[in-house]
Amino acid sequence: MLEFKDALVSLGFGVEAQKLTIDELANIRVPSVVLILPPKKLQGTGALPLGHYLVLWPLDEEKVRVLDYPHDPFVLSVDYLVRHLRDASITNIPVLLCSKQGQEN
Repeated sequence: MLEFKDALVSLGFGVEAQKLTIDELANIRVPSVVLILPPKKLQGTGALPLGHYLVLWPLDEEKVRVLDYPHDPFVLSVDYLVRHLRDASITNIPVLLCSKQGQEN
């Protein structure tokens, strides 16, 4: 994630790295680079890849745009995203919170 952070800073973003719960992620109102890791019980089993990066771009309190290259961007409800992460037992999500100068994360 350090390479992402350096790239974002070079583009003028303020970047803060955190590990968030699902509920904390649902309340973020700034663009964020998110690393989705498999649940602990599956890590290291070879059953799933090590992780997957997404960019979440909040549109309002109820919707988020998901950037997941090479797929086209799509919009999800925050409720659906939270349900999906809970159903997949994904917790402690590494996130880079991105803001422009003067904007709070």
